[in-house]
Amino acid sequence: MRWKELPKSLDPHASQLVVELRRLKDHSGLSLKSLQAKTPFSSSSWERYLNGKALPPQAAVEALARMADADDAPLSALREAAHRASTSSEAEPAESRPVAMERDPKIRTAALSLAAGVLLISAVTSVLLITDPWHKQTPATGVAGVGTYTCRYARHGDQLFAGNSTTTSRLVMRNTTGPDAAEVQCLLLRHKLSPGDVDGYFGEHSESAVRRLQRLDHVPVDGTVGERTWALLRHVR
Repeated sequence: MRWKELPKSLDPHASQLVVELRRLKDHSGLSLKSLQAKTPFSSSSWERYLNGKALPPQAAVEALARMADADDAPLSALREAAHRASTSSEAEPAESRPVAMERDPKIRTAALSLAAGVLLISAVTSVLLITDPWHKQTPATGVAGVGTYTCRYARHGDQLFAGNSTTTSRLVMRNTTGPDAAEVQCLLLRHKLSPGDVDGYFGEHSESAVRRLQRLDHVPVDGTVGERTWALLRHVR
C-alpha cells in the first residue's frame, strides 16, 4: 500500500508511532475493513490513525500490535510521549489592545524605545551565535526532527527502549535528525556515555560517544549506528 506523506506539523513521537503502526499493518496484510472487523474501531478511524490525523487510543495500538504478533511496549511508550506533547502545548493567549499606550504618548514612546532595544539585543545575540565556533555542530533552526526529546526507558526481555524509536536496524550517522537519533542519544546516556543534548540531532558529540561504545565492545569503530551498534545500545547490562 502506498501511504500518504505525514503532516509536517506532526510531533516527532507521533510521527514515529504512525510509521511503526503502518509497518505493522503492512506486515499483517490486513485492510482497513479487516481492522474494522477485528477491532472496536471503524475503518475511517483507522484511516485517521494511520495518516497522522488523530492520535490512536492505547487500545488501538495494543490491538494492531497483537494482530501483527508484535510487542506493544515500545509502541505504547511512543504513544505516551506523543500524548504528553499534545497535552502540554498551550494555546497562545489572545493579544489585548494596549489602550493605555494609545492614550498616553509618553507611554507609547517608552514602549517603542524598549521594543527597539530588545530587537537590537536579539540581533546582536544572533550574530554572536552565528559566529561562535562552539556552535558549529548545531543545525540551523527549523531543521525537521530537531528539538527536545525525553528518555522514558522500558525493558523488554534483554532489550532496552527509550520511548523515541523502536528500530534495531535503521542507519544513524552524522547529521541524522529525528526520533532515531534521539533514541541513540538516550541509550548512550543509559550506557553512561554523554552524547550532548538529547535533541534528535546526531552531531559531533553523539558520534564521539558512539565511537567510545564501539571501542569498548570491540566492534568496528566508525561512529555510525547500524545493526551491530543498535544491538549494543539496546542490550541490557
